[in-house]
Amino acid sequence: MKRLILVVGIVSSSFTYFAQKNVFVNISPKVEGNPLQLGTTLTDISGNAFNVTVFDYYLSNITLVHDGGQIMALTPEVYLIEPENHTIYLGYLDVDVVEEIQFGIGVPSNLNTITGADAIDISAYPIGHPLSFQDPSMHWGWTSGYFCMIVSGNGDSNADDTPDALFEVHSLGKDNYANVVLPVIGTEMYTDQLDININCNVDVWLTGVNLGSVGVLHGTTGLNETVMTNASDLDVFNQDATAAVNTIEKIPGKLWFHNSSSLFIVQWDGIKHVASINITDVQGRIVSEKSINSISGKVEFSDLPTGTYRVSVYDAENNLLKTINAVR
Repeated sequence: MKRLILVVGIVSSSFTYFAQKNVFVNISPKVEGNPLQLGTTLTDISGNAFNVTVFDYYLSNITLVHDGGQIMALTPEVYLIEPENHTIYLGYLDVDVVEEIQFGIGVPSNLNTITGADAIDISAYPIGHPLSFQDPSMHWGWTSGYFCMIVSGNGDSNADDTPDALFEVHSLGKDNYANVVLPVIGTEMYTDQLDININCNVDVWLTGVNLGSVGVLHGTTGLNETVMTNASDLDVFNQDATAAVNTIEKIPGKLWFHNSSSLFIVQWDGIKHVASINITDVQGRIVSEKSINSISGKVEFSDLPTGTYRVSVYDAENNLLKTINAVR
C-alpha cells in the first residue's frame, strides 16, 4: 500500500488569536452516495453498470478560509489521494471555524514538467514521496509530466448490467489543473481536533464519459479534459448534510501527536484514569498497544510505518477516553 509523507507549514497574515486545533481533511470516495468499493459492480451517472479497480489523484495548494474570512494558505505540498488513503493532516492550526476550503487537483505547473521552475526528475524524489514512482504510475515522462487523475475499471458494453469492457481514463497536462472552491463546515471532534469531512463523488466526476466504449484514454484533450473540467464545474466534491453535527468530546484533557525522523510520539495531558493506549490502522487493526498509568506523559513508537492511524486511550475497564486521527 502506498503512503503519503506529509510536510506541512503555514503562512498566515492574520494577527488574531484562535484556539489551536489538529485539523484533518477526510476525502471519502463515493458512488451514488455510498463508499466506493473497488472491484464491485456500481452504477454510473447514466444508470449503466461499471466497476473501478484504480482511482488515484493528486491534490495540492490547500487554502483554508476561517473565522470570518481569515485566509490561511498552507505551504504548497502535493498529496496523492487513493481509495484506502484519503486523510490529510494539515497541522496544529490557529482556527476555530472553517468556512471554506480551496485546493487544486493535479500537480502545480511549477513542479510538473521540464518547464516547471521547481521541477526535478522523478528519480530524485525519495521512495514514498507522492511525486516519486507509484504503482500504477502517476507520471508520463519528463515532458508530459504527472497525471492529474487516473481511473480504471470495466464498463458495460452491451447493456446487460455486467461490466465487461476495460476502460482507462488517465488525464494529465498542466493546463488541466482543476481548481476547487468548496464552502465547508468543520466537525469539532474534540476541543483540540477539527475534521473537515468531504465526499469525492466518482460517478459525478465521470459525467459525460461512456465507460462501456471509451476504451483507453491517456491524454490532455477530449474526454480527458472533460473529466478535469468536471472536477471544477460539477458537484464532484461536496459535504453531507450532517457535516455540521458537533461531536465534541467532553472528557477533559488533551491528546496529540508529532513525528521526528525516526519516532512517532504520542503525548497526553490532564486525562484522568488512563490505563492503555493503542494505535489502529485504516482497516481498524491494532498495530501497537502499550500500558500507561499517568495523567500526563508521552509514548514513543520507533517501528510505525508511514500511514494514517487512529490513536486511542482507554481506562482500566477499557472505556474509551479520547481518540485522534494521526498521520505518520
